[in-house]
Amino acid sequence: MDENRVIQERIRFGDDDRLSGVLAYPVDREPARAVLLCSPHPNFAGDMENNIIAALAERLANDAITLRFDYRGIGQSRIELPLGSSTYDYWDNIEQTLDYTDPLQDAAEAADELARICGHLPMIAVGYSFGAVTGTQMAAHDPRFIAMVGIGAPFKRIAFAHLADCPKPCLMISGTADFVYMPDVAARLSASAGIKLLMDRVEGADHFFRQQEDLLEDRIRRFCQPIKSPAQLPVHSGWEG
Repeated sequence: MDENRVIQERIRFGDDDRLSGVLAYPVDREPARAVLLCSPHPNFAGDMENNIIAALAERLANDAITLRFDYRGIGQSRIELPLGSSTYDYWDNIEQTLDYTDPLQDAAEAADELARICGHLPMIAVGYSFGAVTGTQMAAHDPRFIAMVGIGAPFKRIAFAHLADCPKPCLMISGTADFVYMPDVAARLSASAGIKLLMDRVEGADHFFRQQEDLLEDRIRRFCQPIKSPAQLPVHSGWEG
């Protein structure tokens, strides 16, 4: 990839500009779509500098506008906490209670900002690990998003019941050696979601997909390029389901 073809700039958005993100876009071509990237859980080294999130944001920006962001309290994104409470405690409570109200609000505000910037462009949500939960849950019923992608979905923790009768094309990518992948949970999800959900297994890959960012970009690009509206489902391209 020619890095000079992509411009990246840091932006602030949300209520009182409390959230921080990085916008990326192509220099020499009209973007075809807009992509929102949702990061992993902050207490598990999850932020917008994660290898998968940062790499996909830059690579997909060859022909798209991409926005990656940090959840509240992470990086330069602000949070107000009671005296004596730490950011780690705050995010640990979210992990223990599975109450995703706040991170979903952060993702929704990022989606609003991306929509404001990209205007008429079709939008796609791409999330990794915890971000696969926030991205798909936020985008599933938001008409601005025409498709969703979840990478390394934590099936061991979340059943993804919000994707039952999946309303738009969704690709879930997991490695065959991913420790958070649960075959029975994935099978139940596949049965309940219907034909708009594609399950993709990457042979030999673990949860972290290190040095496999190009592979992920290729599979996401092949999935998304044929989709022009939420009603469309791309033809299976021959990878393992």
